[in-house]
Amino acid sequence: MKRIITKTRIFTGAILLSTTVTSAQETPSKMSNYLEVSYGPQTTFNFQALTNTNSDQDQFEFNQFNSLGTFGLRYDHLLNPGFSLGIDFYFLQRKSSGTMTEFNTGIQSGAEYIINRFKTQIRLAYHFPISNPNLDVYLGGGVGINNQTRKLLINGEATARDEYPSNLNIPVSLRTYAGLRYSFANHFGANAELGIGGPLLTIGFHYRF
Repeated sequence: MKRIITKTRIFTGAILLSTTVTSAQETPSKMSNYLEVSYGPQTTFNFQALTNTNSDQDQFEFNQFNSLGTFGLRYDHLLNPGFSLGIDFYFLQRKSSGTMTEFNTGIQSGAEYIINRFKTQIRLAYHFPISNPNLDVYLGGGVGINNQTRKLLINGEATARDEYPSNLNIPVSLRTYAGLRYSFANHFGANAELGIGGPLLTIGFHYRF
């Protein structure tokens, strides 16, 4: 009887150990949350170049443009193997430098125009069925809000808002995108995304859990 009990315990322990090992091996394919940081290189197109007057009819001529690019933070949750719901945060700063010519006097002054853009979007994506649990290829879209802050410096001094160049800010932001993720470890990997409406290309790293 003791031998039977002992063998039963050994057999049960072996089953539990096997189940634990199998679960550990399957963990990567069952992870359903992605937390990502990304960066999008600056684009050559600058909206500031299209804005050349203010409410006082002063003329702006911007000929130098600078941007650090777009910085992003993203969270995605797989609702099922085929679809995910997530949220995106983007920050972009653009600087334009040139001159401002006063309408009444014709006096020219150095001008620097700075726009900070903040975008928050809810995103929904379709994930293609791929047998490799470490590779994720997806296609989707997002909708959200588009906020911005502006600053105009004339000869290095901040000015009142009525001196700012005329500006059109659409408060709603839309985006379509296609991307991929590859996890080179159980929890860590790299990601890349192409999109329209926001940064054209973003690259970064993710943590999945």
